[in-house]
Amino acid sequence: MSTFYDKDTDIEFARHTPLLRLSSYVKIYGLQTDLLVKVDAFNPSNKDSFSKRTVIPNFDRLISAIIEYAEKEGLIDKKNTVLIEPCSTSGVGLAWIIQRKGYKLILTAPDTMSKKHISLIKTLDAIVVLTPGEKGIEGAIEKAKQLQSEISGAVILEQFFDKVPEMQKIGDIWEYACANVNIIVVSGETEKVFQKQVGNLLSFLKGKKPDIKVVSVKSKPDNTLEPPEYATDETVIITGEDAVETAREVSIIEGIIIDMLSGAVIRAATQISQRKENFGKTVLAILPDITKRYISTTLL
Repeated sequence: MSTFYDKDTDIEFARHTPLLRLSSYVKIYGLQTDLLVKVDAFNPSNKDSFSKRTVIPNFDRLISAIIEYAEKEGLIDKKNTVLIEPCSTSGVGLAWIIQRKGYKLILTAPDTMSKKHISLIKTLDAIVVLTPGEKGIEGAIEKAKQLQSEISGAVILEQFFDKVPEMQKIGDIWEYACANVNIIVVSGETEKVFQKQVGNLLSFLKGKKPDIKVVSVKSKPDNTLEPPEYATDETVIITGEDAVETAREVSIIEGIIIDMLSGAVIRAATQISQRKENFGKTVLAILPDITKRYISTTLL
């Protein structure tokens, strides 16, 4: 059965990105788990979650929840409010949601952001203010605060994050995981500025389902690597070579065009699935991104 969206409802598409069963991959590897993948890069803006490295939930879903909270509380309105947000690579999804909501948007970002990315954001009618690249995301945050103090009616959405109910932020991932998933595998490569947010969401999952296991994936061959600041049950290290190999395999076997981070997550999920204690369980891997963003790398 098909579901149709129009401009008033297409944000719901961002909240319900595909959940796919890797049936052929599972058969080839002889896995005795139900291995599912959440393809968050299939949201309408075709962008992953939390700047640079995705975890839970996709950024479009999160921003939508924050805007809806602020509207309900009378903190913003389309006539007088200018939204300002610092970003590094999350700008496309953010700009798409805010454009669909009908607000004016100013993004601050390091000048190391690619010209292609800036062009995509501007296509969505957002203003991009670049900051010195050596200052990273912190420089973009500093500039956003400066602009907020200078522009009448300016609001930084991030200030409302902790007030939005966690269920709204995590959306359909929880709707399914609540009844079905035993293990969630996520990328551990999230930038530090977003780790508190990720920690809140994972804690929410644990609070609702204490026995759910969260596995964080690092894609560097360094066994001394510190785990992310948010709490997980385990950190799995996947080499870059293995991540690329798995990304290629999944593309051939399942026809899902994914990137290296997604390859690392699926590789880790495969290792978890091969453990005898996990036989018969359901494993859900959150896939960050798709291949086309890495067309100039060794992946292709």
